[in-house]
Amino acid sequence: MNKPKVGRPRAGTETERNDYLLDQALALFMREGYANTSIAKIAAAAGVSTRTIYERYKNKAELMLASVDRLVETDISELQRIDGLATMSCSEGLTALGETLLAKVMQPDMISFYRMGVAEARQFPELSDLIETSGPQRIYQMIAEYLRGHGEISGLSASERQRAAALFLEMLVAEPRNKALFGCLAADWDARAHVEFVVKVFLFGIADGRSA
Repeated sequence: MNKPKVGRPRAGTETERNDYLLDQALALFMREGYANTSIAKIAAAAGVSTRTIYERYKNKAELMLASVDRLVETDISELQRIDGLATMSCSEGLTALGETLLAKVMQPDMISFYRMGVAEARQFPELSDLIETSGPQRIYQMIAEYLRGHGEISGLSASERQRAAALFLEMLVAEPRNKALFGCLAADWDARAHVEFVVKVFLFGIADGRSA
């Protein structure tokens, strides 16, 4: 198969071409790391010129942010499309959200992405800030919006919902992601059981705290 000529984007709308560029950029960041991924490499992978990239993004960090933003937007859209989410009980809804989120976080490419962020955070502190701002913060907000008006935790203030959402996400992903990161996640690990346990502990803790 012939490689696309540099400087000539693939066919499609402007949005489709830019989405393709961002997908190729993120794939390279995941595979090779932030430091080893150059604008030139991304341009070659996407079949565009470096000039085309610099016309859209002022530097590699901005391109990285845009590529992560696209990933997060895709994930949030999928979460919002869970069948019947709005009519589920809080426990059912959090379980559905938790299973979808955990499946994404535990994909091998996402573990590689997280490993890259941890490894290069000291050399590129802006990388951690970008990932935190464009990723978890927006997922927190989506979960917080879901929590509003649902069952046992309907009385939480906006700031409490935000903190509760952050706590839920950390309870959900921290242990399995860290074990996967270091290659010590058991082969028979039960993701469904983990999600159900997290939801149970989360809701019980919130309810207990409100009634104290």
